[in-house]
Amino acid sequence: MAGGSEFISINPTLNREVFKLGGKSLLECYQCGSCTAVCPLSEEMDVSFRRAIRYTQLGAEEKILGDISPWSCNLHGDCTDSCPRGASPSEILAAIRRYQSNRYDWTGLAKWWNGSSFGAKLLAYLAVFAVSLLVYFGFYWQKIQQLASTGKLVMISELLIPVVAVFIVALAILLPSGYRAYKFMMKDKKKEVGLGKTLKLIANFFIRLETEAMGVPHKRDRILEHVLILVGLGLFILLAIIYVLAIPFPVFHKFFEFKILSRALIYIASLSLLVGVGSPLTKRLTASEKTHWYYKKFTTPTDWMSLVTLFPVALMALLVFVFYDLSMVLYAYIAFALLLSFLIPFLLLEFAFGKHTHWLYKVIAYYVGARAGYFRGD
Repeated sequence: MAGGSEFISINPTLNREVFKLGGKSLLECYQCGSCTAVCPLSEEMDVSFRRAIRYTQLGAEEKILGDISPWSCNLHGDCTDSCPRGASPSEILAAIRRYQSNRYDWTGLAKWWNGSSFGAKLLAYLAVFAVSLLVYFGFYWQKIQQLASTGKLVMISELLIPVVAVFIVALAILLPSGYRAYKFMMKDKKKEVGLGKTLKLIANFFIRLETEAMGVPHKRDRILEHVLILVGLGLFILLAIIYVLAIPFPVFHKFFEFKILSRALIYIASLSLLVGVGSPLTKRLTASEKTHWYYKKFTTPTDWMSLVTLFPVALMALLVFVFYDLSMVLYAYIAFALLLSFLIPFLLLEFAFGKHTHWLYKVIAYYVGARAGYFRGD
């Protein structure tokens, strides 16, 4: 600081990078502030989307990396509907989030994943998928046939070894990146709110904001899609944890003896994920004049891959138990092998570097915002 002014470093390529990441209307913004004014978030939280966009236009990299405003955006779209310049603040903020994700990632690979074409992403995904297929239908094929001959669906831990190994690698990539994000966001901010109140503020914030948004049809559709994806992923993670714990601690295996409960949760998880992913995927593929602009604008390669990589995981998870309940045990095991084969590239690429990292960064941003006193109310 000198003479009341703050000196900041400038990255002259920042705005061009954000432009390439989907922020096509970045330079259309002339800082009127209408995006912040019309956003319901501004009544609940001290955020400034105008400021975040201005930092990006100027190339103020340190400022934008510590700004939680882009992560606060829930894509309700009021800003884009009301922008007097015809810009799309929602798209700009999404592109800024991709840039922030690239910089938070400690490996540097997120920059390639988010910046590459859909064809390049798909090729990398298919390459990892092909290796996974070779593992399961080559190395493990005899084992799968032996298991199928028993007439029972037994999730042998041996088949999970490749997936667990890849998951550990993905976490080893993602968690340090999350810590870097926390350090960037928390810089120059003070912890003014206790942990207990922080959690209460976040819960109340979501309840008030999303309850209001549910009254608008196009907002309700997107909220429900995200909720279904969260429910599906959450239940699958819970079931996976119980299954893994059952290997060293047999007491956890008793959960799966309650077949009605465990089977119901599996079907709920599969169908939730399938509908939550399938709905936006279908709307993008069959876009018409009646389709809301959100599904037309958010069609970057990153948006597509976040859905394309998750849909076959949800589909195969459902088919495993559909086949088993139809007494088609071999097909159930084949679907299970395909499920694991699809899961590996999802974890290694999309979960570690893609749009699904935003679940973590968004939670961190809300935590930092609430802890630093940015949330209003109690």
